Order: sequence, then C-alpha cells, then structure tokens
Amino acid sequence: MSKLFKIRKMVLGLVAGAIVFSLVLSHTTLKTNASSHREAPLITADPLADNTDVYAFRSTEAGRSGFVTLLANWIPFEEPSGGPHFYKFDDTVLYEIKIDYTGDGVEDITYQFRFTTQFKNPDSILGMAAPNQAVAGTGGIEPLITSLNDPDYNEPQTYTVTRIDKDTGKKGTVLASGLVTPPNNIGERSTPNYESTLAQAAIYPLPNGGKVFAGQRDEGFYIDVGGVFDTLKLTSIGATGGLDSTAGFNVNTIGIEVPIQALTRTGAVPSGPTAADAVIGVWATSSRQTTPVIRPGIGRRDVDPGKGSFKQVSRLGEPLVNEVIIPLKLKDTFNASEPKNDAQFASFVLDPQLAQLLKAVYGINIPPAPRNDLVSIFATGIPVNPVTGPSYTTFLSDGTPHEMMRLNLAIAPASSPSRLGLLGGDVAGFPNGRRVFDDVVDIALRAVAGGTPFTPATNVSPNNTLGDGVSNNDVPYLTRFPYLGTPHSGNSTSGAPHQHHTNNLPPLP
Repeated sequence: MSKLFKIRKMVLGLVAGAIVFSLVLSHTTLKTNASSHREAPLITADPLADNTDVYAFRSTEAGRSGFVTLLANWIPFEEPSGGPHFYKFDDTVLYEIKIDYTGDGVEDITYQFRFTTQFKNPDSILGMAAPNQAVAGTGGIEPLITSLNDPDYNEPQTYTVTRIDKDTGKKGTVLASGLVTPPNNIGERSTPNYESTLAQAAIYPLPNGGKVFAGQRDEGFYIDVGGVFDTLKLTSIGATGGLDSTAGFNVNTIGIEVPIQALTRTGAVPSGPTAADAVIGVWATSSRQTTPVIRPGIGRRDVDPGKGSFKQVSRLGEPLVNEVIIPLKLKDTFNASEPKNDAQFASFVLDPQLAQLLKAVYGINIPPAPRNDLVSIFATGIPVNPVTGPSYTTFLSDGTPHEMMRLNLAIAPASSPSRLGLLGGDVAGFPNGRRVFDDVVDIALRAVAGGTPFTPATNVSPNNTLGDGVSNNDVPYLTRFPYLGTPHSGNSTSGAPHQHHTNNLPPLP
C-alpha cells in the first residue's frame, strides 16, 4: 500500500468519523441527528425531553397578520404504528418556550406547559385507544375515538399553559388549563377523520386572542443523509435528487400563537424593522426535577413537588447549532446551558470544524477564520449592513454572543416565499426566524461553506449551490395554525401507507 493511499484512507476515515458526530447531514433513521434529534449523548436516553426543532414566524393564516406563531417539537422519530401506548408528552417534564427582547440572553417571557395523563380503563389490554367497557357491550365500538372526550380515548392528556414575565412574577399567570391533547393518529378505525375531528378540535383560543395546540404532527424537517455513511457518497449535493430520511415519521408539537405586541419590550407593535423593539430571541427547553420518586400506579413516574429544583436537560434555538458547531465533548454542556453563558462556545463559531470538513470532502475554498459572518447568524443577529440593506436586521445582543433564534417582528410575511429564506431574496425567512418550510439544511451548508453574499470571495459554485437534494417535505404543510402537516397514520388501508426515506412532493421555490 502506497504512502499516498494510506494518507488518503486515513483522511477519509477521519472526515467520515467526525461527520457522524458533527455534520449537519448526519441524520438517518433511529440513531442519528437532524435539526436537533438525538444530538448529544445524554439526551439520547431521554427522548420525551428531546427538543427536535423550533420555529418562529409571523402568522400567515388569513386574518392573523397581527400574530406570531411559536412552535417547538419534541420526541424524535415517532414511528406512526408504534403502539399500543404510542407517544405522549412526559408528565414529569417542564416544557418551555422562552423569549428574550433585550438581547442579554436571559428570558423576559416564558410560556410553560405541564401535562397530566389519565388512564380511563386500566383493565384494557390496549393503550391509547381501548373500547370502553360500558360501550363495548352494546357493540358500538367502531369508530373508536370520534372526539377528544370520547370514552374510548383511553390515555388522554390535559395540560396547563402559564405565562411568566416581569408583571406576573415567578409564579406567572395561567392562561389556560384542562386543555386536551389529541390522540396520536393511530389508524383509520381508532382515529377516523383525524385532522378535522381530533386535531382541529385541539386548537384552543387564548384570552389575548391567540391560540394554543399540543399534540402529534408530521415531522416537518426534511433531509437526505444516506450517502453520508457510504463514504460521503451523497445521492445529490444540489436541490433535488436526494431522499427524505425523515419521511414517514411524526413528532410531538407545542404551538402557541400570540399578538405581536405581547412579545415586545414596549408592549406595542414595532414601528418598523429597525425599531429598538423589533427583534426578539426565541428558544425552547426541557427540564426535569432533580429528585425523582417512583410511585405505585399505572404509568406513574412522579416527582416529589417538595424536593428538587428543575434542571434543564435539553435546549434548542437556531437549528443545527449543537450538531454543526459544538464539539462532542461539549454537546451535553450546551444542552444544559443558557444563552447568557454562550461566550464559552464562541471559539467554535469563529472557526467551525464543519467548514474544514466541507473543504476536505468537496475540495472547495472556505472563508478564513474568524468567521464573523457565522457569529452574526448564530450568536448576535445580523446588523444593518450594505448587503441586506437599511431595512433588514435580526441583530439582538448586548455585545456578547447568545445563541437563540432571532425574529424581526416588523418584517411582514413574504407574498412569494422562498425555501431559501434570505439567500432566496425572502427577508421573512430563515435566518429571520424560521418557517416550517424553510430549507435550513441547504441554507446552513451554504453559509458554513461561505457561499453567501456576506463572504463574496467564496460566494461561488459549488459553495453557493450546496444542498442535500431534498427541497420539500413528504407531507403538505397546513396553511393555518399549527402549520405542520397531519401526522402519518399508523394504519392506513384506504390511502398510501407511510414510507420512510422518500420524497413525494415537488420542490418548493
């Protein structure tokens, strides 16, 4: 074996091994990463607390122009037929969506969600869907779950929504309680007419005119990664030709829609995109109490309310950060940290390993460190600059880095949206917030490779055309809240069954 061949083999091995842990594309069926699926060693053992994606955007549903939609997903890779108990939020996890409107990396507004599960018929051998004994004797057991209060909905969850801000104090104000989550989309017999009968019924109004939803949705994040594990032989590095590795899977979603003025530091709608109150930072977290207590009972893993403070175990703001930027040794640390302490991760943004990997794999030139362009995207927001013009900014920082998704509340939704967001000339898209259809994989690959106008020397092909070959989701998105598509059915006989690693829809613009 020649020395040159040995070196080449070693380089390919190191690159492939590193990408398994770091590359944004390393997201296959059940044991890899996506936007934030199983992204750190500890969270892989706790899927019910695992943040997968966060979305923040101006609502586009008709009549909702004055509202903002915030979505956060948990529980990666939900197999639609994974019964009998299927997938529920964890009663012992504190789920939160947080907003910073001052730029110091500390939440100024928090929406908390706490869940409680009921077991109606403990004598049934089934789980989430089980014929109620009083009904079964009459023979009236089909269809089983036809409403949220159907007696055959055997494992319903209720939840409480609480807002915490400077006016409410630490205890917050309960916005709604006793809200019911829909069952999973079990199948045609158990959950007929799922979207119209069960999912839409689980969208509840809030006192401020907003809406809230918690329940199962289609996995809206799309990506092709099969070629990564075949020595980086990707099916495509363009806009099409790839396979959607997350096709056929579901997630659990918490969504809340609130008036624009409910999220600003002034309590008013910003006067324009460059107003001091126009930009907010958004992220989601999961926390567990430090003293768990196992108690008798069905499905009980309670936490003694008198012992143990809550400990954050998962965190997500901008997509792909823990995968693309943070090294393996610090992934768990990042999940447990807060944006106010993100200076400890700054060096990995200024000189990201992923850029070097892309250079080695594709033989491209990349911008030299320090990568201040990536600092703007991930850590401070983009200030007003000559490239994006005087009316565009996502800047929100006190002078130190804080990783969170930034949304300019004064930028209206696009009339002709592009999946490439700002890179596609659409200022209402990522990295200005994130809409459900934004192609964050293609955008992030091009940004890290330097294929953007912010780094003109490397804004050339293939840097500015990189992609994973998947340009749309396998399920249509909704045009209304909560926007993520209908979850795949666990048992469909009248239509096409769910399939993994496919892409059936044409690419978005």
